[in-house]
Amino acid sequence: MKYITTMFMVSMFALLGAVMVLPQTAAAACYYDDGVQYCTTGSVSWSNSSTGTYGSQNRMYNHGYYVSQAAQLRAYIRQLERLVAQLERLENEQRPAGYVLGYNTSRDGALDVVTRSATDVEDDEARLRGEIDWNGEDEATVYFEYGRSSLRLTEETTMRVLDEDDDDEDFSAIITNLRDDTRYYYRAVAEDEDGYRRYGSVRSFVTDDGYHRDDDDDYPEVDVDSATNISDDSARLRGEVDMNDFRNGVVFFVYGEDEDQVDDVEDDYETYREVDEDGDDLQKVRVDSDLDTEASYYANIYGGLDDDTRIYFNLCVEFEDEDDDDRIVCGDTEDFRTDD
Repeated sequence: MKYITTMFMVSMFALLGAVMVLPQTAAAACYYDDGVQYCTTGSVSWSNSSTGTYGSQNRMYNHGYYVSQAAQLRAYIRQLERLVAQLERLENEQRPAGYVLGYNTSRDGALDVVTRSATDVEDDEARLRGEIDWNGEDEATVYFEYGRSSLRLTEETTMRVLDEDDDDEDFSAIITNLRDDTRYYYRAVAEDEDGYRRYGSVRSFVTDDGYHRDDDDDYPEVDVDSATNISDDSARLRGEVDMNDFRNGVVFFVYGEDEDQVDDVEDDYETYREVDEDGDDLQKVRVDSDLDTEASYYANIYGGLDDDTRIYFNLCVEFEDEDDDDRIVCGDTEDFRTDD
Protein backbone atom coordinates (compact mmCIF):
# COMPACT_ATOMS: atom_id res chain seq x y z
CA MET A 1 0.00 0.00 0.00
CA LYS A 2 2.90 2.39 0.74
CA TYR A 3 4.24 1.72 -2.77
CA ILE A 4 0.83 2.51 -4.30
CA THR A 5 0.47 5.72 -2.31
CA THR A 6 4.03 6.79 -3.18
CA MET A 7 3.46 6.19 -6.88
CA PHE A 8 0.21 8.16 -6.70
CA MET A 9 1.92 11.14 -5.04
CA VAL A 10 4.83 11.04 -7.52
CA SER A 11 2.37 11.02 -10.42
CA MET A 12 0.34 13.84 -8.92
CA PHE A 13 3.36 16.12 -8.38
CA ALA A 14 4.63 15.34 -11.86
CA LEU A 15 1.30 16.42 -13.35
CA LEU A 16 1.17 19.55 -11.22
CA GLY A 17 4.71 20.38 -12.27
CA ALA A 18 3.68 20.12 -15.88
CA VAL A 19 0.78 22.50 -15.26
CA MET A 20 3.15 25.12 -13.82
CA VAL A 21 5.19 25.36 -17.01
CA LEU A 22 2.30 25.54 -19.46
CA PRO A 23 2.68 28.44 -21.93
CA GLN A 24 0.49 31.51 -21.61
CA THR A 25 -1.61 32.97 -24.40
CA ALA A 26 -1.81 36.69 -25.17
CA ALA A 27 -5.15 38.45 -24.72
CA ALA A 28 -6.57 41.87 -25.52
CA ALA A 29 -6.58 44.74 -23.00
CA CYS A 30 -3.92 43.07 -20.84
CA TYR A 31 -0.41 43.92 -19.70
CA TYR A 32 2.67 42.02 -18.54
CA ASP A 33 4.40 42.51 -15.18
CA ASP A 34 7.56 40.49 -14.53
CA GLY A 35 6.52 37.97 -17.17
CA VAL A 36 2.97 37.50 -15.85
CA GLN A 37 -0.05 38.58 -17.90
CA TYR A 38 -2.85 40.56 -16.16
CA CYS A 39 -6.23 41.73 -17.42
CA THR A 40 -8.83 44.10 -15.97
CA THR A 41 -12.05 42.28 -15.02
CA GLY A 42 -13.84 44.82 -12.85
CA SER A 43 -13.47 47.69 -10.43
CA VAL A 44 -14.08 48.48 -6.76
CA SER A 45 -15.01 51.78 -5.07
CA TRP A 46 -15.32 52.43 -1.34
CA SER A 47 -16.50 54.97 1.21
CA ASN A 48 -15.12 55.90 4.65
CA SER A 49 -17.62 57.74 6.88
CA SER A 50 -15.01 58.75 9.47
CA THR A 51 -13.01 60.86 7.00
CA GLY A 52 -15.56 61.51 4.25
CA THR A 53 -13.17 60.06 1.67
CA TYR A 54 -13.71 57.55 -1.09
CA GLY A 55 -11.60 55.78 -3.69
CA SER A 56 -11.62 53.25 -6.49
CA GLN A 57 -9.35 50.74 -8.16
CA ASN A 58 -9.36 48.23 -11.00
CA ARG A 59 -9.21 44.52 -10.18
CA MET A 60 -6.49 42.65 -12.05
CA TYR A 61 -6.32 38.91 -12.59
CA ASN A 62 -3.70 36.63 -14.09
CA HIS A 63 -5.31 36.09 -17.49
CA GLY A 64 -2.95 33.27 -18.44
CA TYR A 65 -4.02 31.19 -15.47
CA TYR A 66 -7.78 31.77 -15.69
CA VAL A 67 -8.23 31.59 -19.46
CA SER A 68 -5.42 30.22 -21.61
CA GLN A 69 -4.63 27.26 -19.31
CA ALA A 70 -8.20 26.20 -18.56
CA ALA A 71 -8.36 23.37 -21.11
CA GLN A 72 -4.95 22.02 -20.12
CA LEU A 73 -5.82 22.12 -16.42
CA ARG A 74 -9.05 20.21 -17.02
CA ALA A 75 -7.12 17.52 -18.87
CA TYR A 76 -4.66 17.11 -16.00
CA ILE A 77 -7.51 17.04 -13.46
CA ARG A 78 -9.10 14.17 -15.41
CA GLN A 79 -5.81 12.29 -15.26
CA LEU A 80 -5.57 12.85 -11.52
CA GLU A 81 -9.14 11.61 -11.07
CA ARG A 82 -8.26 8.42 -12.92
CA LEU A 83 -5.24 7.91 -10.64
CA VAL A 84 -7.43 8.41 -7.56
CA ALA A 85 -9.91 5.84 -8.89
CA GLN A 86 -7.10 3.32 -9.42
CA LEU A 87 -5.81 3.93 -5.89
CA GLU A 88 -9.32 3.40 -4.49
CA ARG A 89 -9.70 0.05 -6.25
CA LEU A 90 -6.28 -1.18 -5.08
CA GLU A 91 -6.42 -0.01 -1.45
CA ASN A 92 -10.16 -0.70 -0.90
CA GLU A 93 -10.78 -0.57 2.85
CA GLN A 94 -7.09 -0.67 3.91
CA ARG A 95 -6.87 3.07 4.72
CA PRO A 96 -4.93 3.71 7.97
CA ALA A 97 -7.01 5.33 10.72
CA GLY A 98 -7.01 9.12 10.43
CA TYR A 99 -5.09 9.19 7.14
CA VAL A 100 -6.14 12.45 5.49
CA LEU A 101 -5.58 11.28 1.92
CA GLY A 102 -8.28 8.66 2.46
CA TYR A 103 -10.77 8.48 -0.37
CA ASN A 104 -14.56 8.64 -0.48
CA THR A 105 -16.00 5.13 -0.71
CA SER A 106 -19.67 5.86 -1.42
CA ARG A 107 -21.38 5.48 -4.77
CA ASP A 108 -21.76 8.46 -7.10
CA GLY A 109 -24.88 10.49 -6.38
CA ALA A 110 -25.31 9.03 -2.89
CA LEU A 111 -24.74 10.51 0.57
CA ASP A 112 -22.46 13.56 0.79
CA VAL A 113 -21.04 15.62 3.67
CA VAL A 114 -19.66 19.16 4.08
CA THR A 115 -17.24 20.33 6.79
CA ARG A 116 -18.35 23.69 8.25
CA SER A 117 -16.28 26.25 10.16
CA ALA A 118 -15.59 25.68 13.86
CA THR A 119 -17.39 27.86 16.41
CA ASP A 120 -17.22 28.55 20.17
CA VAL A 121 -13.43 28.22 20.03
CA GLU A 122 -11.80 28.67 23.43
CA ASP A 123 -8.36 27.85 24.83
CA ASP A 124 -9.20 24.19 25.50
CA GLU A 125 -12.34 23.36 23.50
CA ALA A 126 -14.26 24.06 20.27
CA ARG A 127 -17.44 23.07 18.45
CA LEU A 128 -16.96 21.25 15.11
CA ARG A 129 -19.79 21.48 12.57
CA GLY A 130 -20.90 19.50 9.53
CA GLU A 131 -23.78 19.28 7.09
CA ILE A 132 -25.37 16.28 5.34
CA ASP A 133 -26.62 16.18 1.75
CA TRP A 134 -28.90 13.13 1.78
CA ASN A 135 -29.17 12.55 -1.99
CA GLY A 136 -31.91 9.97 -1.45
CA GLU A 137 -30.30 8.17 1.52
CA ASP A 138 -32.41 7.52 4.63
CA GLU A 139 -29.87 7.30 7.44
CA ALA A 140 -26.27 8.29 8.19
CA THR A 141 -23.73 7.82 10.95
CA VAL A 142 -21.76 11.03 11.37
CA TYR A 143 -18.67 12.05 13.33
CA PHE A 144 -15.49 14.14 13.06
CA GLU A 145 -11.82 13.28 12.72
CA TYR A 146 -9.34 15.80 14.15
CA GLY A 147 -5.74 16.28 15.24
CA ARG A 148 -2.80 18.69 15.37
CA SER A 149 -1.40 17.57 11.99
CA SER A 150 -3.19 18.13 8.70
CA LEU A 151 -1.85 14.76 7.51
CA ARG A 152 -2.90 12.67 10.51
CA LEU A 153 -6.35 13.15 12.02
CA THR A 154 -5.98 10.55 14.74
CA GLU A 155 -8.82 11.59 17.09
CA GLU A 156 -12.52 10.91 16.54
CA THR A 157 -15.67 12.28 18.15
CA THR A 158 -18.56 10.11 19.31
CA MET A 159 -20.62 8.75 16.40
CA ARG A 160 -24.17 9.99 15.98
CA VAL A 161 -26.98 8.57 13.82
CA LEU A 162 -29.08 10.99 11.76
CA ASP A 163 -32.41 10.16 10.15
CA GLU A 164 -33.47 11.83 6.90
CA ASP A 165 -37.10 11.85 8.11
CA ASP A 166 -36.12 14.30 10.86
CA ASP A 167 -34.95 16.84 8.25
CA ASP A 168 -31.76 17.14 10.31
CA GLU A 169 -28.98 18.14 7.92
CA ASP A 170 -26.69 19.95 10.37
CA PHE A 171 -24.68 18.22 13.09
CA SER A 172 -21.92 19.23 15.50
CA ALA A 173 -19.68 17.94 18.28
CA ILE A 174 -17.77 19.68 21.07
CA ILE A 175 -14.15 18.57 21.48
CA THR A 176 -12.33 19.27 24.77
CA ASN A 177 -8.92 18.92 26.44
CA LEU A 178 -7.26 20.90 23.64
CA ARG A 179 -3.97 22.77 23.94
CA ASP A 180 -4.19 26.54 24.05
CA ASP A 181 -2.81 28.70 21.21
CA THR A 182 -2.61 25.61 18.95
CA ARG A 183 -3.85 24.93 15.42
CA TYR A 184 -6.14 21.93 15.03
CA TYR A 185 -7.28 20.28 11.79
CA TYR A 186 -10.56 18.43 11.34
CA ARG A 187 -13.11 17.10 8.85
CA ALA A 188 -16.65 15.76 8.92
CA VAL A 189 -17.31 12.09 8.10
CA ALA A 190 -20.59 10.41 7.14
CA GLU A 191 -21.28 6.70 6.65
CA ASP A 192 -24.44 5.35 5.02
CA GLU A 193 -26.38 2.20 5.96
CA ASP A 194 -24.23 0.05 3.65
CA GLY A 195 -20.99 1.19 5.26
CA TYR A 196 -19.90 3.55 2.49
CA ARG A 197 -18.08 6.61 3.83
CA ARG A 198 -17.85 10.21 2.63
CA TYR A 199 -15.36 12.82 3.88
CA GLY A 200 -15.72 16.58 3.98
CA SER A 201 -12.80 18.89 3.28
CA VAL A 202 -10.12 19.41 5.94
CA ARG A 203 -10.45 22.71 7.82
CA SER A 204 -8.60 24.21 10.78
CA PHE A 205 -8.88 26.58 13.74
CA VAL A 206 -6.53 27.98 16.40
CA THR A 207 -7.43 27.72 20.08
CA ASP A 208 -7.29 30.85 22.20
CA ASP A 209 -4.13 31.71 24.11
CA GLY A 210 -5.95 32.13 27.40
CA TYR A 211 -7.22 35.61 26.63
CA HIS A 212 -10.96 35.53 25.84
CA ARG A 213 -11.89 38.44 23.61
CA ASP A 214 -15.60 37.99 24.32
CA ASP A 215 -14.93 38.76 27.99
CA ASP A 216 -13.27 42.09 27.24
CA ASP A 217 -15.20 44.95 25.61
CA ASP A 218 -11.96 46.84 24.88
CA TYR A 219 -11.24 44.90 21.67
CA PRO A 220 -12.55 46.33 18.37
CA GLU A 221 -16.09 45.30 17.44
CA VAL A 222 -17.08 44.60 13.82
CA ASP A 223 -20.65 44.39 12.49
CA VAL A 224 -21.37 43.25 8.94
CA ASP A 225 -24.55 44.41 7.24
CA SER A 226 -26.36 42.71 4.36
CA ALA A 227 -25.27 43.53 0.82
CA THR A 228 -27.30 45.93 -1.31
CA ASN A 229 -27.43 47.09 -4.95
CA ILE A 230 -26.99 43.49 -6.10
CA SER A 231 -26.90 42.86 -9.85
CA ASP A 232 -25.53 40.07 -12.05
CA ASP A 233 -21.91 41.19 -11.56
CA SER A 234 -21.93 43.94 -8.89
CA ALA A 235 -22.93 44.64 -5.29
CA ARG A 236 -22.41 47.02 -2.36
CA LEU A 237 -20.82 45.55 0.79
CA ARG A 238 -21.54 47.32 4.12
CA GLY A 239 -20.45 47.25 7.75
CA GLU A 240 -19.30 49.16 10.85
CA VAL A 241 -16.20 49.08 13.05
CA ASP A 242 -15.79 50.40 16.61
CA MET A 243 -12.13 50.46 17.72
CA ASN A 244 -13.07 50.85 21.43
CA ASP A 245 -9.76 51.35 23.32
CA PHE A 246 -7.48 50.56 20.36
CA ARG A 247 -6.13 52.84 17.64
CA ASN A 248 -4.71 52.91 14.10
CA GLY A 249 -7.07 50.31 12.67
CA VAL A 250 -6.66 49.15 9.07
CA VAL A 251 -10.21 48.37 7.88
CA PHE A 252 -10.93 46.19 4.85
CA PHE A 253 -13.57 44.02 3.19
CA VAL A 254 -12.89 40.49 1.95
CA TYR A 255 -15.19 38.71 -0.48
CA GLY A 256 -15.30 35.78 -2.87
CA GLU A 257 -16.89 32.49 -3.86
CA ASP A 258 -14.96 30.34 -1.35
CA GLU A 259 -16.70 30.50 2.04
CA ASP A 260 -13.80 28.76 3.78
CA GLN A 261 -11.23 31.33 2.68
CA VAL A 262 -13.45 34.24 3.69
CA ASP A 263 -14.22 32.63 7.07
CA ASP A 264 -10.55 31.88 7.79
CA VAL A 265 -9.09 35.38 7.25
CA GLU A 266 -9.16 36.17 10.99
CA ASP A 267 -7.41 32.89 11.89
CA ASP A 268 -4.98 32.61 8.97
CA TYR A 269 -3.57 36.14 8.79
CA GLU A 270 -2.31 38.84 11.14
CA THR A 271 -2.18 41.85 8.78
CA TYR A 272 -4.08 43.15 5.76
CA ARG A 273 -0.93 42.92 3.64
CA GLU A 274 -0.59 39.18 4.35
CA VAL A 275 -4.08 38.33 3.05
CA ASP A 276 -3.50 36.49 -0.24
CA GLU A 277 -6.05 37.21 -2.95
CA ASP A 278 -7.12 34.14 -4.92
CA GLY A 279 -9.06 35.22 -8.01
CA ASP A 280 -12.81 34.65 -7.77
CA ASP A 281 -12.38 32.75 -4.48
CA LEU A 282 -10.98 35.61 -2.37
CA GLN A 283 -10.49 39.35 -2.91
CA LYS A 284 -9.79 42.23 -0.50
CA VAL A 285 -10.31 46.01 -0.58
CA ARG A 286 -9.00 48.43 2.06
CA VAL A 287 -11.40 51.20 3.12
CA ASP A 288 -9.44 52.84 5.97
CA SER A 289 -5.79 52.84 7.04
CA ASP A 290 -5.96 54.69 10.39
CA LEU A 291 -9.23 54.34 12.31
CA ASP A 292 -9.16 55.54 15.92
CA THR A 293 -12.87 55.72 16.83
CA GLU A 294 -15.84 54.19 15.02
CA ALA A 295 -17.10 54.44 11.46
CA SER A 296 -19.41 52.83 8.91
CA TYR A 297 -18.14 51.67 5.53
CA TYR A 298 -19.27 50.40 2.18
CA ALA A 299 -17.46 49.03 -0.86
CA ASN A 300 -19.04 48.98 -4.33
CA ILE A 301 -17.88 46.00 -6.35
CA TYR A 302 -18.33 47.04 -9.97
CA GLY A 303 -18.06 44.06 -12.30
CA GLY A 304 -15.86 41.05 -11.69
CA LEU A 305 -18.57 38.96 -9.98
CA ASP A 306 -20.02 35.92 -11.75
CA ASP A 307 -23.77 35.93 -12.35
CA ASP A 308 -26.11 33.59 -10.44
CA THR A 309 -23.31 32.84 -7.95
CA ARG A 310 -23.18 32.75 -4.14
CA ILE A 311 -20.75 35.42 -2.87
CA TYR A 312 -19.42 35.48 0.71
CA PHE A 313 -18.06 38.63 2.36
CA ASN A 314 -16.84 40.02 5.67
CA LEU A 315 -15.48 43.24 7.19
CA CYS A 316 -12.20 43.06 9.13
CA VAL A 317 -9.84 45.37 11.01
CA GLU A 318 -6.10 44.99 11.58
CA PHE A 319 -4.62 46.51 14.77
CA GLU A 320 -1.96 46.02 17.44
CA ASP A 321 -3.23 44.28 20.57
CA GLU A 322 -2.20 44.88 24.20
CA ASP A 323 1.05 42.96 23.58
CA ASP A 324 1.86 45.06 20.48
CA ASP A 325 1.23 42.03 18.27
CA ASP A 326 -0.55 42.42 14.93
CA ARG A 327 -4.05 40.96 15.00
CA ILE A 328 -7.09 40.82 12.73
CA VAL A 329 -10.68 40.84 13.98
CA CYS A 330 -13.57 40.17 11.58
CA GLY A 331 -17.33 40.16 11.87
CA ASP A 332 -19.69 37.32 10.95
CA THR A 333 -19.49 36.25 7.33
CA GLU A 334 -22.53 37.26 5.25
CA ASP A 335 -23.50 36.09 1.77
CA PHE A 336 -25.72 36.93 -1.21
CA ARG A 337 -26.41 35.54 -4.67
CA THR A 338 -25.83 37.64 -7.79
CA ASP A 339 -28.63 38.01 -10.30
CA ASP A 340 -28.79 35.72 -13.32
